[in-house]
Amino acid sequence: MERRKFVVGLGSLAAGGAAAMGTGAVSQFSSGNRTIEAEIVGDQAAYVALQRPEDGLSDGGDTRNGNFVKFSGSPNKLELDFTSDNPTSARSGDPQQGNSLGGDGVNPSSTYYFDGTFEIRNLSNNSGSGVGELDVWIDESIDGITFYEEKGGGRNPLNSSNKTDISPGQALSVGVKIVADDLPANPTNEAFVVNAEETGN
Repeated sequence: MERRKFVVGLGSLAAGGAAAMGTGAVSQFSSGNRTIEAEIVGDQAAYVALQRPEDGLSDGGDTRNGNFVKFSGSPNKLELDFTSDNPTSARSGDPQQGNSLGGDGVNPSSTYYFDGTFEIRNLSNNSGSGVGELDVWIDESIDGITFYEEKGGGRNPLNSSNKTDISPGQALSVGVKIVADDLPANPTNEAFVVNAEETGN
């Protein structure tokens, strides 16, 4: 965890003239130094948090797609791993412990849907009356990969054309669609960006 303190000197305010400010108005002001503190934390605890479903369980506990989530670095960053470096578990018990049974990847010419792989949680301030609600979406240009949310009995892409709003304290469950035939022939580490903005902006 990094903790950084920034000292910010506020700029001076100059009066536009006696006629604009009135007699006796302040002609110039400088506050002196003030401080601002910002703390860098891992994805799981940030104001817009990226989290693994509790115990890796997704869809109300029906699947363990959350086990495709990994965290690396310090502070930690979320990663999604659908490779043999992160095999699934076909035995009972905690899949995070690993065992000799489990899959290593997707089938040729297949299409997979991994519902509820990770969550985007709004941990910003709740001021009531809708204040603090965020529109969220994901930017990605990864061949063969699409992020979606389950809504109205279907799977809807989660992108700049299909944003979803979440209130403070609420989480959005994000699924991952993988189309094997569209994946790069020589896959490398690909990146996606989670975006959030105040609802109505």
